[in-house]
Amino acid sequence: MNAGPYEVRALTTGRFRLDGGAMFGNVPRVLWERSYPPDAQHRIDLDLRVVLLEGDGRRVLVDTGSGNLWSEKEQGLYDVDASSRPGVVGALEAAGVEPDSITDVVLTHLHFDHAGGVTRRGDDGNPVATFPTARHHVQRANLAAAREPNVRERRSYLRRHWEPLLETDLILWDGAAEILPGVFGVPTEGHTAGLMTIRAGEGEGAVLFPADVIPLASHVSIPWTMGYDLCPRTLMEEKRRLLTSAAEAGWVVVLEHDPGRPAVRVVEDRGRFRASEDPLTI
Repeated sequence: MNAGPYEVRALTTGRFRLDGGAMFGNVPRVLWERSYPPDAQHRIDLDLRVVLLEGDGRRVLVDTGSGNLWSEKEQGLYDVDASSRPGVVGALEAAGVEPDSITDVVLTHLHFDHAGGVTRRGDDGNPVATFPTARHHVQRANLAAAREPNVRERRSYLRRHWEPLLETDLILWDGAAEILPGVFGVPTEGHTAGLMTIRAGEGEGAVLFPADVIPLASHVSIPWTMGYDLCPRTLMEEKRRLLTSAAEAGWVVVLEHDPGRPAVRVVEDRGRFRASEDPLTI
């Protein structure tokens, strides 16, 4: 799929599991469990999807999955198998892309399931940047949140993921910006401070990567929010603005965590939004 000057591909770096109740907040289990069946520990299967933009002399990676810097205890908690699943480097190589050719890494936010793959274990066992020659982009407000996380997000912002970024070519953005030609970042506050939704292209044919603002196809419905969201009321208004634009312009929305639907279009019906039924491959 093309958006602006870029060819757009969605790559799966692996999967993990989180508590289904937390993923759907106050939505009753009977409404979500058929589409996202939980395991014996009440966790649902989630994808770790990233976006690759190629064009204009750049190879741009948006988010990096969960990475491989996990203890055995953490792997059991989140069902993250750091050894057998491909990870972001393996996903790139499977797509015929040399990891060293990545010019830019754009991070929607620094939660572990989005920024974990930005670092890897170095020869001395310590975390190092996975893409040391790439320029990295994140909202300044989100880095501040990662450095001093509130009590609810302490386990989501892990120092081993964000600290090595400080040694890279790191660009901190303040507010909405054209991060690269044809790549636009818009900060939001509902899920976490400084989460940046990413759009490639303008008008009809653009591709939106909303990260945890709309993690699953079911979350296209505005009232469906997560227990992980810091400010659900704020998030619902942010979703309304995004979804209105997506429905009017026919944007493709790439879903970072939906295990069965990589991307959808948005349909509006009398002020309510839903994901299109047509399957999209990107």
